[in-house]
Amino acid sequence: MLPAAFVEALGQSEEVIVTSREDGRERSVRTWYALTPSGTIYLFNYAFAVRVARWRKDPWIRLTVPGSRVSVEGTVRFINPDELDANVTELVVDRWGMWGATTAPGLLRMLRVGSHILVRVEVP
Repeated sequence: MLPAAFVEALGQSEEVIVTSREDGRERSVRTWYALTPSGTIYLFNYAFAVRVARWRKDPWIRLTVPGSRVSVEGTVRFINPDELDANVTELVVDRWGMWGATTAPGLLRMLRVGSHILVRVEVP
């Protein structure tokens, strides 16, 4: 769960800056996110994106609120489609429906065939 101060700073931002490491260097990219009411953040992406390859090698990430210095560090946890509950599935489908995950079965199919990944950010 994300700290309340981070969630408050995130406000209505559509994106978060995600920093990950590769060969001792940090790389950052803006990305959409989905935030649960309890303060858990999910990221959905093409499985073969460079950032996903970095996450597979080193799950550490830093999330930064755009236009600020407010950030948190954590790790990504790849989500198996069989462990998705209806609330998270609905949240992801609503947020990324234009990527082809327009229905719960469509999202599950994308995750099962491996064309896309869903990760949960775990903050200690």
